[in-house]
Amino acid sequence: MKHIVTKQLRLIVILAITTLFSLGGCGKWNKDEELTLTRQPYNGNTLRVDGYYYFLQNGNVYSSYFFYRNGVVINGEAADPNSPDPIAFMDEVFSSESFADQIKRRKTRWGLFEIQGDSIVFERWVIAEGGYPVMRFSGNILNDTTFVITRAEYPQSGKVFQQNDLYHFHAFSPKPDSTNVFIP
Repeated sequence: MKHIVTKQLRLIVILAITTLFSLGGCGKWNKDEELTLTRQPYNGNTLRVDGYYYFLQNGNVYSSYFFYRNGVVINGEAADPNSPDPIAFMDEVFSSESFADQIKRRKTRWGLFEIQGDSIVFERWVIAEGGYPVMRFSGNILNDTTFVITRAEYPQSGKVFQQNDLYHFHAFSPKPDSTNVFIP
């Protein structure tokens, strides 16, 4: 009898541990970090906001961002590396209903930005194990259609990465709606 109870207890402990680890992979062990920027309307003309900005790396769109007058930024992500025309591919993706649906559900697409003089700073949540950390990107505006990100950092940990990512503007309409549930 004692041997059966020990086996049952061992089985319960193994199931409990397995459940915790499986939930940890799908759930969140940590709370998402908070954005450190405050939402401010952008009324300037230092950067155009009637389209998106993209960063090319090896001829492919590595990342892209939409900036809005309400201070919100949306991460459009990257293009298919096999696309012969990455900008046309991005336009097609951004025009799709599935993209609009997807960004509404993914917190890591959203963030805030500020422009002061010829400096740009934006931050957004990034994908990580556990809660979503915030990453801040900062750089210089070269003209109303071009900026360079020179620094990326995790504000909470202080970990810093030097960058040299040159973003170019591409006119695009209609932009995805900037209304979301993640940024009040």
